[in-house]
Amino acid sequence: MKLKFPQEREEWSLDIVSLLAVIGESAMSAHSQPLTASILCLLPRFLPAPQALLRHSRPTRLPAIPAHIVAIYSGTLLVELNHFANLVYNVTLPNFSVREIRISHKKGLEGTLQDEKSLRKRWYKTPKGVIHARPSSPLSILSVTSFLLSVGLCVWAILLEDGVAVIAILVVSFSSTIIGLSNLWHPNLTVRKRKSAVPAGDLVIRTRQGAFIIVRCTEEVARELYTGTELCSYVVGDQIFRALVGVATFLLMSAVILMGNATWTMQAAMGGTYVLLNGCYQIAALLPNKWQWNLERYEVKRLTSHKADTYTQALWYAIRATTQTNWVQVSHAAPESEAWRAWISQAGDNMHSNPDWDSQVALDHLLNCEKSENGYQSSTDDFEEVRHPERFDEKVSK
Repeated sequence: MKLKFPQEREEWSLDIVSLLAVIGESAMSAHSQPLTASILCLLPRFLPAPQALLRHSRPTRLPAIPAHIVAIYSGTLLVELNHFANLVYNVTLPNFSVREIRISHKKGLEGTLQDEKSLRKRWYKTPKGVIHARPSSPLSILSVTSFLLSVGLCVWAILLEDGVAVIAILVVSFSSTIIGLSNLWHPNLTVRKRKSAVPAGDLVIRTRQGAFIIVRCTEEVARELYTGTELCSYVVGDQIFRALVGVATFLLMSAVILMGNATWTMQAAMGGTYVLLNGCYQIAALLPNKWQWNLERYEVKRLTSHKADTYTQALWYAIRATTQTNWVQVSHAAPESEAWRAWISQAGDNMHSNPDWDSQVALDHLLNCEKSENGYQSSTDDFEEVRHPERFDEKVSK
């Protein structure tokens, strides 16, 4: 049996090129917010899977991750970590790790968030010091590169006198500009409007892995990154957004039809461009999210670090670092039982005078005494609050 292949170039069918234009939605969905936070999203260009940005509504905030956050002095409790806060300092730590860090504004950048009000007058430019997309981020580089590729394809189509391809390239390029305009936004962080005296904004973050991060910061930094809400401020209103989405959808459908009727050479060129861009955006999705944003407003310094063997020891290290115990019960970091309440009280008594206090032995003794008083004996291994804090979190949430 002899296998047969097309012998002439024209025998290869490239009708699939219109499908290549809409492949890669998963990667583009992940890039949708950082991609449209830059003014470069308005460049007319080839954009893989533009339907990923053609949504019926726009997100009002950036994605958050689960974590228990409590203000040490005010007692404010939150159950999710803001997106930028996790980029400034990643809270993904090994089990039972305890770290103490300090986050502060870099000198010369204090108070610049007050200038955000001027964005409505100059929406095309982000004020200095505000978190925004990096001009040299991977997505920004891809935006400029795809623009240059689109220009090159258009010139090539003109030289080949392929009118259908020229129109197709122009239509699909300007549809990406309309899509970018409909989704163009900038982050709006929460700021303090009054300058009255308030306690320090120090926080404790507890992760599902039983790790603790003690954040030393001012109330201004705490409100911007942790206790406030990161909102998305869009350039155009909802009604204009819906109108632009409708126009972009019509242009995209027209471009798909036109690309299918271009010459073989231009279909191959446009198909190859989409394959190349899809691969680049897929690679960009593997890069750290921190590379997409300018976080120079904040300065992070690690103060102390500990690695405990058990959750109890990690909790003791966190109490010793904060020199406070009220936050433990507020954040449900320990079970509600007489033994644990007694242990927290003992931890408070020892955090100043006895830093080498054996927290695990003390808890084992209290748990054994509690079980004895209740009329039965058991080992401390039965307490999954100690061995598996993540299960205790699930129990508390229920």
